[in-house]
Formats: sequence, structure tokens, C-alpha cells
Amino acid sequence: MLCAAMLIHDDPSPWLAVLGRTHPLVLHLPLGILPCTLLLEFGSLLLRRQPPRGAIIALSCLGAAAAALAVVSGLLLAGENGYGGDTLGLHKWLGIALGVLLVLAALLAPLRPRLPFRIVLVAGLLVMLPASHLGGTMTHGDNFLFEPIADLPPADGSEFVRTIQPILKRSCVKCHNPTKLKGELDLTTIEGIKKGGESGEVLVAGKPDESEIVRLCSLPEDDDDVMPPTGKRPRPTAEQLQTLRAWIETGARFD
Repeated sequence: MLCAAMLIHDDPSPWLAVLGRTHPLVLHLPLGILPCTLLLEFGSLLLRRQPPRGAIIALSCLGAAAAALAVVSGLLLAGENGYGGDTLGLHKWLGIALGVLLVLAALLAPLRPRLPFRIVLVAGLLVMLPASHLGGTMTHGDNFLFEPIADLPPADGSEFVRTIQPILKRSCVKCHNPTKLKGELDLTTIEGIKKGGESGEVLVAGKPDESEIVRLCSLPEDDDDVMPPTGKRPRPTAEQLQTLRAWIETGARFD
């Protein structure tokens, strides 16, 4: 698996890139198979019935194959630009550990006694939960789960906190955060906004028309450079863009 992932650096084949991008498609299969296998194995115990070994073995083998594909595609995807940081590293190793556990479960499924198989299943579930959470964090941003009920900015906060930060949070920080640093740009902190990204500054105080953050968000939907990209987070509305322009025009103050 590790050797396959290294190929994307040595031979940037577009087909390897396509395989890597299947990761969001295939990863859900082992994540669904593992709970089903647990339900069949332990549900039979609760009902005091013999576990359906044929179905359990079949699910275990399918789960192992799907997990291997998810690990390889995930490692390939991690080689693309825009992913990095401790979250990615931990997610990667937990994903590999989950893949190993599911392969081991497939090997143990036909055997007796059942205790080793059951221990591996429970261990897989314990690894799957944090691995899934970290994957969701990279894809959707920090605090995605509780974002809808998060506290609103204080009414007596600065103009940036009250009006600009919610716009960035809604449309931009999913891809521009310390975990998923697209374009080397972090829009979650004041320091990151001031620093800009790999293309330089994203805003020029007093000059909204020269600020990249305004220009890119104002491009037509079918433009290749439009931000956020089509299909990603909702684009800023015309009213929000006007608010952003006015803030920059008056000095882009953060205090």
C-alpha cells in the first residue's frame, strides 16, 4: 500500500490521481460493512442463536478488500497539494490501522474460537470512529458537526468579527484552514489572512478591486479560477461581497 502511494510522487500519472480521488467514494463501504458484521456477530449472542457464519465470512472478506482499496486511494489522495498537518498524519495512520484490522478480521472469521475475531471487530470499531472524525474534519473543516449551533459572534465585537468572519466561515474556511491548506492560505486567523497564500496577499487595505479575495469571489460561476470552486461551499451573495468590499475600502481593520 505504501509503495503504491509513493508512485504519485515519482510518476505523476493522471490515472493514479484518479484512483486517489476515488477515496471519498470507496471509504464508506468498509465503514458500513464493519458495523453490519458486528451486528451479526454480537446480535446473535444477544439472541442466543448461532451466528450466520457464511454471511459474516462474506462480509469480512468484502470489508477487507474495500478497506485495502480505501487505504491505497487515501494514500494517493494525500499526496496531492492542499493536504497536510497533524490531522492528516493521524488520519492516515488510523486508516492504515483500520485496514490492517479488517484484513485480520477476514482471516479470523472462519476460525474457532470466536474470541479473537470479536476482539478484532471491536478494535476496528474503536479505530474507525476517530479516523472517520478526522476525515470529516479535513473535508468539512473544524467543528463541522456542531457548526450550526455554534455561538454567533458577539454583537459588541469588531466589524471584522461581526460581518466579515461569518462570510469567510460560510464560504472559504472549508478549504483554507490549517488542516486543509489550499493554496497555502489560512483564512481562520487574522495572521493567516494578513500573510496571504502562495500567490501573495489576498487583500489590499483600501483597494477592494486589487484584493484577490474580492476578485476571485466575483468571477462568473463557469470561470476556472472562481472561489469557492463550483460545488464547494456556497458562494458569497452579492450583499456579502458588497460588505466585504466596503470593509476593505475602509481599511480592512481587524480591531
